[in-house]
Amino acid sequence: MSETPTLPSSFWEPVLALPSTAPKLRWYMCVLVSLSSLNYPDVIPQVYTHLNDHFFLSTLPHTDRFNTVRHLREALIKSTGIVGAGRTGNAIRCLASCIPVDLQETESPRSLESDETARKRGREFWTRIYARNRAFDPQASVRASPDYAFVVREVIYARILSFDGVIDDLTGYVVVSALYGMDCPNQLQHHMKGMLINGATREDLKDLQELCLGLASILGVTKRHGPAPIPELPMEIK
Repeated sequence: MSETPTLPSSFWEPVLALPSTAPKLRWYMCVLVSLSSLNYPDVIPQVYTHLNDHFFLSTLPHTDRFNTVRHLREALIKSTGIVGAGRTGNAIRCLASCIPVDLQETESPRSLESDETARKRGREFWTRIYARNRAFDPQASVRASPDYAFVVREVIYARILSFDGVIDDLTGYVVVSALYGMDCPNQLQHHMKGMLINGATREDLKDLQELCLGLASILGVTKRHGPAPIPELPMEIK
């Protein structure tokens, strides 16, 4: 069994320099998803320990602590739609091993909503990402396999990606982080465009690329494809 690599102190410098809580939490979420996607779940305890120490979780009210940890779990759950159940399962179990009992969930919020509600929300979410991207062919997946297209749109987007009970506008960061780990340049282009269309900036995408590729480099993960070009916002959207 190979040894668990230790993330160097220099890796943490960017998050310590971020100005406020929200971007810091987003940074940790993206790192967790990247580690899951890259198949390094055993590094996750280092991330949780760093967050715990620098977020001063023990000093926060229980509700704030629970919501912070809930965001970490939800990021991994959403990434299941990209990474798959195998790697996500390993990652979320590693995360759970770090979390105190009083911060664990005891029920599934997704199980409390109807299939109709989830599928309606999933279609709306799918439309927000792709409808204004003229380079995207919405029928390509249907031509390849109608059943695959159904699973993606009516299951993955409905039940996994579009769920907004914990994370809504951060979903794009989760998806793109997972896609970097999976080395999927075509899907990266479409989802980065989707982020731009929905309010992210090219600087946001550059920072995310630097984080994900930098982590892969530290872990010694080689990529088949080079860095995906950061797209421009489509002219018709500007």
